[in-house]
Amino acid sequence: MDTAGYLRLKAELLVEGVRATTEALLEVGVHYKEQNHGLFGWDFEDHSGTYLPDDFVLPDGTIVQFRQNSRSPHLVDSQDGRLVLSSNGERACEIRWLPRPGFYEDLTSAGHRMATVGQIGGEDCLFFCYQNYCSHFARGRQCLFCNLVSTSDTYDSVIKKKGVDEIGEVTRAGFDDGAVNHVLLTGGCFKRETEMRLIERILSAMRDRTGRETIPGTILPSPARTPDEIGAYHASGIGAIGFSMEIWDDALYRAICPGKSDAMSHAEFVDSIVTAVDVFGAGNVYGVLVMGLEPRDTFLRGVRRLTEIGANVVPFVWSPNPGSRLAGHRAPSANWYVDTVLEAADIVHAAGLPSGTENHCFKCDGNSLLHDALRLGGVE
Repeated sequence: MDTAGYLRLKAELLVEGVRATTEALLEVGVHYKEQNHGLFGWDFEDHSGTYLPDDFVLPDGTIVQFRQNSRSPHLVDSQDGRLVLSSNGERACEIRWLPRPGFYEDLTSAGHRMATVGQIGGEDCLFFCYQNYCSHFARGRQCLFCNLVSTSDTYDSVIKKKGVDEIGEVTRAGFDDGAVNHVLLTGGCFKRETEMRLIERILSAMRDRTGRETIPGTILPSPARTPDEIGAYHASGIGAIGFSMEIWDDALYRAICPGKSDAMSHAEFVDSIVTAVDVFGAGNVYGVLVMGLEPRDTFLRGVRRLTEIGANVVPFVWSPNPGSRLAGHRAPSANWYVDTVLEAADIVHAAGLPSGTENHCFKCDGNSLLHDALRLGGVE
């Protein structure tokens, strides 16, 4: 199977989910990295009390997020000491779980296991949700695809509000362990000024602990409106910034993201991205979209406009997560995702944007396909 074949296989695994035998899961949470539910739950069903892998690797290095679905046609089994993926009863390829980071069981100065503060996403991205909270849930105005609150209540596997010093300690441990090349920071939705001050303190702790002037990675804060706000994020010492627009089509954005669209219009989002590119530089700004909840033409229109601005795109493959308002719905077919993302990759290639891989790369993206499609054109 070539890289194009693995791209298609990954799309199928994200759309249909995957399951694994008891034998295949024996060392997950011991030698192999387990899910810790730092923000959302991406599985098709809840599995409280059961360790599942966070992600796995296909033979060409493609990272795939593990999305549990007990009715999936895709199965991982242990055969003669190797992990084998079969699809519809036919052998597809060998896979491997990702190793569990050595620092996961280490304790912070406050006595918390480090895995409850920060988690490795994919192969090399250290993820922090500095506050597992979103004000839109209190008013019933949360994004329809989001299960942040449900995930936190179901698993309770991470600290909901992390200490600044602890985040700095875990960052140093991750880089020292050799497992981390970038960080990703986000925190639900709350007051912009409060969040800005918090991120400044977090980045200061990260830089102090690691001895780095700039932390490679990306922050995904609540929408920033002014050049001063965006400039403050840049001055805090982070390599890149992203904006979770979610949906490009304006009417669908307002329907699917009621609370977020109350706070910031589509046009204001675009203006903020334009300003961020001026501040951070082309390729160091990301427009984050949820792929599969709007028509192909409007999604591609968004990719085209964002790349024209100078921003890269991170399009997550949507799954109908339990606890979200869209639970039980179905995503588009794997073929739809592959055809659409290949066209998106052509748009990004033609724009000639810097790849920004020092802050975000295909090894971070088990739940997205664009980086994998870009690899077909030689962009790692």
